Amino acid sequence: MTKVSEVVSWFDQIAPRSLAADWDNTGLLMGDFSSEVNKVLVCLTLTKEVADEAINQKVQMIVTHHPLPFKPIKNMNTSSSEGAILWKLATKGIGVYSLHTRWDDAQCGINESLLELIGAKNLGPIISSQSKEEVKLVTFVPGENLQKVSEALFEAGAGVIGNYKECSFTIEGTGTFFGNEQANPVVGKKGQREKVLEQRLEVVCPASRIQAVVSALKNSHPYEEPAFDLVMLKPKPTGSGTGRIGLLTMPTSIAQLAGKFEKALGINRVSFAGNEERLVSKVAVVCGSGASMMTQAFMQGAECFITGEARFHDLLSAKDQNKSILLLGHYKSERFGIEALNHFEICASLGSV
Repeated sequence: MTKVSEVVSWFDQIAPRSLAADWDNTGLLMGDFSSEVNKVLVCLTLTKEVADEAINQKVQMIVTHHPLPFKPIKNMNTSSSEGAILWKLATKGIGVYSLHTRWDDAQCGINESLLELIGAKNLGPIISSQSKEEVKLVTFVPGENLQKVSEALFEAGAGVIGNYKECSFTIEGTGTFFGNEQANPVVGKKGQREKVLEQRLEVVCPASRIQAVVSALKNSHPYEEPAFDLVMLKPKPTGSGTGRIGLLTMPTSIAQLAGKFEKALGINRVSFAGNEERLVSKVAVVCGSGASMMTQAFMQGAECFITGEARFHDLLSAKDQNKSILLLGHYKSERFGIEALNHFEICASLGSV
């Protein structure tokens, strides 16, 4: 039998937590990680009707795109619509999990899928994300103490690089020191210069863990005053980010692009601003309500911005810049991507509705 924790772990793989926007609320929002799951319900938005369907279908977990709750709440009771939905599900033991912006920007997620619908090559994100701040710690350890110190640093959170842990580098060299009268050296004598064969040990660690890592170094190191350096590292490009820039296989008119989306997504009519006969080659996509990234997309050379919804002034701004904007509708720009989750292995194996 599958547990909630296993479903969460699987979704964390296809849509990593690091992809979530800072303002978003994703992951297991309500539920017991140890509970068993044999049926899930996948939806775009968790409404009263969806909650009723989940209960009638006897599911143990709801996977929703839009999170509920979205913002922090002070209480959960039936006096509010949100509280009534969550309380009804809680009393039936039904968990709630949200993907939202993580699935928007995941590999093979909604934004990349929108590019595929019009046959555009994915050139990368509109706004690239960077790795979290890291520090490289460099210290010098006698060979016989290398394993003890290394393990202490790893235990404190150092040595993680991507999908790998306990990462380090060592090289042998000679260290010197001269202890004064107040010194109490573990090796050699005070009052004279000593030479010691040591291992130079390097590890990286998150800036947020540096205090714990330095403490672990001092507690595990044999020396009275262990020497160490802390080097701030520049953030690395991760290859991921928000939105997507795409290159069409051939110049295409705005009217033709609109027609492709109408056919692929079942939209009666795609709204747009700009010259419908104008040919474009480079486009940008952000599902849902993504007009806040329109300026960055145009700065990267996009000639047409594609999103779900935008304000009237966003349309005017696009026209003033001699660019175009297509509006697919918030619902239509995301719904197809949520339906696709039903075909993933975990949902198919559990039986999703």
